[in-house]
Amino acid sequence: MQRKKWISGLCIAMAVALVFTGCGHKKSSKEEKGTTVSSGTVVMMVGDDQVRYSEVMAYCYFLKCQYEDSFGKELWQYKLDDNETIGDQAKQEIVNMITQLKVISDVAQQQEVSLSADEQDEALRQAESLVQNAKAADKKEYGLSVQKISEIYQENLLAEKMFYVATDEADTNVTDEEASEAIRKEAAKTASGSALQTEEDISITQDMIDQQKEKIIRQRQSDMFVKKYNQWLRDKKVDINQSFWNDFTL
Repeated sequence: MQRKKWISGLCIAMAVALVFTGCGHKKSSKEEKGTTVSSGTVVMMVGDDQVRYSEVMAYCYFLKCQYEDSFGKELWQYKLDDNETIGDQAKQEIVNMITQLKVISDVAQQQEVSLSADEQDEALRQAESLVQNAKAADKKEYGLSVQKISEIYQENLLAEKMFYVATDEADTNVTDEEASEAIRKEAAKTASGSALQTEEDISITQDMIDQQKEKIIRQRQSDMFVKKYNQWLRDKKVDINQSFWNDFTL
């Protein structure tokens, strides 16, 4: 199994993601190394935003729904390189993703970007559906609530909106020639053996050109957004409850 980030995103290119699923066995309140952790325990701070244990547990549930049905609960103990497990990697991705969402939400507030009433209603409908379909044992184990899940959906929808706001000035002008050249180069890189093609051998259709244009534009938007996000992140102080995260496992 290749090393990879175990996150699937709703929308944006830089992993502002939501539908993550599959966690180990956590409880809404537990004791580890003499420390009591409850749903209200603050496990990290992003600027002035407090991230509580209940929010982390919600993302664990998203992971559970996505991956455990296909790979089983043993997935999280699967060893990668450097003796790191998939669970270790997923745990770090939870931290990264929550940080991204909090930073982007704060910038959205500063720039007066918000969700419409319809978008808020959609987040609520999705949250109600998720909680309604969850097993009773999972609701208890992961502390699922419509309010918390709705807040998470809203943060992700807001992040998606901010992606397009922040990349509104990205260059969307791509010529047919530029797209065709990119197609030829990609094809030449992936060809192998006796079937190796030269750039001139590639048969290019207009549909291929149009799809390549979209791909180039998405990459430009992604590059612009990542650059802006890194600037926003530099202005934020991120404090992590290291003892909690050291003990926390998936």
